[in-house]
Amino acid sequence: MRLRNTLILAVVVALLGAYVLWVERPAMEREEQESRLLDLDREKVTGLSLESAKGKIELVKSEPSGWKITSPRETAADQVAVDGILGTIEDAAVKRKIDDTPSDLAPFGLHTPETTVVVTLSGGGTRKLSFGKKTPIGASAYVRRDDEPVVLLTDDTVRATMQRGLDDLRDKSVLTFTDSDVKGITITGVEGEPTVLARDGNEWQITSPVPARADVAQVRSMLSSLRSLRATGFVDGAGTPPDAKYQLDPPRLSVELVLSPDDAKKTLLVGGATDEPAKKEIYAQALPGDTVHVVGSHLHSVVAKRAIDFRDKTVLAFDKEKLRAVTTERTDGQGFRIEKTDGKWGLAGSGTAGVKEFVASRFADDLRALKGTDIASETGPRPEFGLDQPAITVVLEGTEGPLGAIRVSVVGEGADKKIYAAADGAQTVYLLQEFAFQRVDRKRGDFLTIPTPTPGTGSSAAAPEGETDDEPASPDEEAE
Repeated sequence: MRLRNTLILAVVVALLGAYVLWVERPAMEREEQESRLLDLDREKVTGLSLESAKGKIELVKSEPSGWKITSPRETAADQVAVDGILGTIEDAAVKRKIDDTPSDLAPFGLHTPETTVVVTLSGGGTRKLSFGKKTPIGASAYVRRDDEPVVLLTDDTVRATMQRGLDDLRDKSVLTFTDSDVKGITITGVEGEPTVLARDGNEWQITSPVPARADVAQVRSMLSSLRSLRATGFVDGAGTPPDAKYQLDPPRLSVELVLSPDDAKKTLLVGGATDEPAKKEIYAQALPGDTVHVVGSHLHSVVAKRAIDFRDKTVLAFDKEKLRAVTTERTDGQGFRIEKTDGKWGLAGSGTAGVKEFVASRFADDLRALKGTDIASETGPRPEFGLDQPAITVVLEGTEGPLGAIRVSVVGEGADKKIYAAADGAQTVYLLQEFAFQRVDRKRGDFLTIPTPTPGTGSSAAAPEGETDDEPASPDEEAE
């Protein structure tokens, strides 16, 4: 009896499974397809045509370059914008059917469609959507697919997304390159002589007007800004050379990139402001190319760099891995010495007191990264810099001997306050900003763990090594 019931149950389950597989599932798939405005796989689309009040635009897809506009002007397309249109079509749904065989299409705006979209598929076939008016009530729009007579209703955002003009769909990149391919940079128009930089492995060097080591971070920042620059508008009929009103012949500024592996050159010309000052936009042109781009006026500050702006302003360059000890002398008598033993930093003379090893480690990092914001002198310290009697002197020792010393002075107060820094024996004196000074303005107490007061006693335990409880807490202690 039990075996018979089991067999019957198995047969019932099998029949149910077959019903779902052969009846319910196809019905669900048909229902899903019917609910879509267009049953489309965007990966199989090889061509796209959009026609609206903004004109007719035709695009084709080719590998590996992707989408390209072929009409009304042959130019690269904005891949994200085109993918957005195809994604909208793929996801668009039919809200409901309005009329199977309308006698008049004019009330729906479909007698002469406002927007027509044609997609070409990899097999050679095409699909078409014709969009009419927006409905009087609700965020919907009338649409027909292919040459079917049926009038359907879809979300109005679908219709709006299809109404794209040439400028909406063209690639807005102004200068295309890969950072790692850039081997040379020349900036002209900022100073009397061009600023020329050359890549040396992973480093950059200033070769003109004065040879010097360049700050890699500054070079990378400018390249990143150029690569991410996007046009807000285009002028295609500007002429060759462009009309004088664009101030591109000659340009106000220019930056030329030399690219590996064949020393190809790409140049960006920076011109004058547009006729609408409120928009804060200027003209630019990438060579080779004849299109004049409208871009944000911030481009001028991106390119208008002097040689000194690229100078590596590291006060003292040293190998942090070789750093073994740091001795700081202060005019206020709160100097200290930190030493690295077995990979950990400690404070000399701290005895049994707790030491904030992470503060010492970060102090070493701050010394290595200490940079000036400007150069006060390249002929050595002058008396007015106060470096003969510095507020702070930091001496660094390495595993193989001295690594150098840094002197820091503070001159003046308030708006007249200036902070100078220089490495011993160097001719260059740097100006520091306040935030950089605070990172090296460390006192002995900053490295010690201050004991927690005992509850109910009203006083703390004895502070280590002469430290008192009424000494202001360091920034690290406040953070804790």
